Amino acid sequence: MITVSTSTNAAMSAYAAAVDSKSATARQQVAQDDTAQVKASNTDSVSLSSTSTDYSSSIVGNAPYFPVRAGMNADALVLGASKPGAVSSSKDKTFPEVAADARKRMDEKYAQMTASGKPYAKADEDRNALFGDLDRRSLNAVATNEGGKFTADEQASAQALMRQQGRLATGYYSGPADQEKNWKDPFANDPVARAHAALDFLDNMSPEEKNTPQWLTQHLSLEAALNQSANADPTDKKSGHFHNLAEILAGVVTDGSDKEKASDAKSDDPAALILAKLQSQVS
Repeated sequence: MITVSTSTNAAMSAYAAAVDSKSATARQQVAQDDTAQVKASNTDSVSLSSTSTDYSSSIVGNAPYFPVRAGMNADALVLGASKPGAVSSSKDKTFPEVAADARKRMDEKYAQMTASGKPYAKADEDRNALFGDLDRRSLNAVATNEGGKFTADEQASAQALMRQQGRLATGYYSGPADQEKNWKDPFANDPVARAHAALDFLDNMSPEEKNTPQWLTQHLSLEAALNQSANADPTDKKSGHFHNLAEILAGVVTDGSDKEKASDAKSDDPAALILAKLQSQVS
């Protein structure tokens, strides 16, 4: 049976740093490969880098699930669903500075909407436009009310958007009902891959998210479950506990509004639910 004890902030920081260091070598290799590719080609400075091309593809692919009002965009918000570690609005800022910047950006969006003759009205299109240029770290500053700068409604909206990013990242649809027909679960019939996707999403969250008990518990739970699956019967991997684990992590709300299914998967601590599932299904 898997058990996870409470960790101090220092332990969580050390663990997160260790996780980051595990992928540092891989990132360094990727950077070296990219450099080699640039040197080996005749592309000029105007050419798109492989990273920007990848980001553009991610934005285009997920944009339909984050609709915005005409004339506005939600590129940074959309990108967070597949690249939670992508940095734009929070680049080179302390967390208090990230919060101040987010407040400024949101106030400008409110003003822009008002000036258009159609003030902010809490519709999904308005919400997505309001948070549209916030990377995940900036979104987290709003969700956690860093510096006490954000209203309860703004915090709830940011939290819902972060959950939506997580659900999409782990293969569960979350967005407008009229777009669900176009969604294809990339992890259908492959719960182990879904669990790996959830772990990868956790690994790429913002530093402040990683420095929480919830992040550590979820990460340890996923690692332990995946380690146990290595020796499991292949048939068990398709009918085992991974489906439930990833569902709990993703929140299991499919309409993108968080107005329905306000069940345990949404209102209770996801980490506690993960452990409860693991304890009941893994011996």
